Amino acid sequence: MPFFKSPEAEASYRAAYQATLRLWPACTESLDLATAFGSTHVLACGPAAAPPIIFLHAMSFSATMWYPTVSALSNEFRCYAVDFQSDMGLSIPTNPPATRADCVAWLREVLDQLSISKTSIVGLSYGGFLALNYALAEPTRVAKLVLASPAAGFIALPKSLYVRMLLFFLLPGRSGVDRILDFVFADRFPLDHPVIQQFGAGTKTLNPQVHRVFPKAFTDSELAGLTIPVYLLLGEKEVCYNPASAAKRARRLLPNASVEIFPNLGHMLVLECPDIVNPRISRFLHP
Repeated sequence: MPFFKSPEAEASYRAAYQATLRLWPACTESLDLATAFGSTHVLACGPAAAPPIIFLHAMSFSATMWYPTVSALSNEFRCYAVDFQSDMGLSIPTNPPATRADCVAWLREVLDQLSISKTSIVGLSYGGFLALNYALAEPTRVAKLVLASPAAGFIALPKSLYVRMLLFFLLPGRSGVDRILDFVFADRFPLDHPVIQQFGAGTKTLNPQVHRVFPKAFTDSELAGLTIPVYLLLGEKEVCYNPASAAKRARRLLPNASVEIFPNLGHMLVLECPDIVNPRISRFLHP
């Protein structure tokens, strides 16, 4: 199945993507990397010789959603925001990752092609799951790990959440989009924002992309073996699971973790209140 529904649909989505990209620093580069899983699109900015950071986005969003965090960090870090294969964005999947090991192999290829031997990784939601999954598999290539509202990882996602997401994709037009955005953001982010307009454009112009690797809660032994520094950020109004339970398990199992629950913020906290979140992330990532 083609990634876009038509050439006109592709042009429309690329225009929406570019509108969000205008929020990024002017020096941002667009890269397309050939991998065994398809062409992977990457947004890059910051000094070429600076310490690298990989950013992994939330499901159904794209690399562009990282504009506030990248803008805050790109003076001192080389920032790479990656469009995941088989999700909204400009990566074109030909053989989407089908297992946790595939997700590791895909990100390893991305790092290799960017000539990165070791990096910090920042992930939000599904991107947080991917980041944790990679760090557990290849910890020697990860300097520090920032997990913002990770999908599962510490707490399994309830079946009701999968039903809600399925209804979002099945409902036609604005109805499904409005319902999922109301669920995730409540009134904490403007729904006329370019990143939300891009989200809506993706639901209209891309053929449905099904993630083959569902987020899971990792075992006690897996998490306890992760010794790199980890910063876990959770919103008090998290809708995917109980944030206090996730924080408790992370504090119990991760030997080198900082855990923070932010009052009045929800699942997409890096978008909802970057003025509060970004300074915390910056302090953690600095040597």
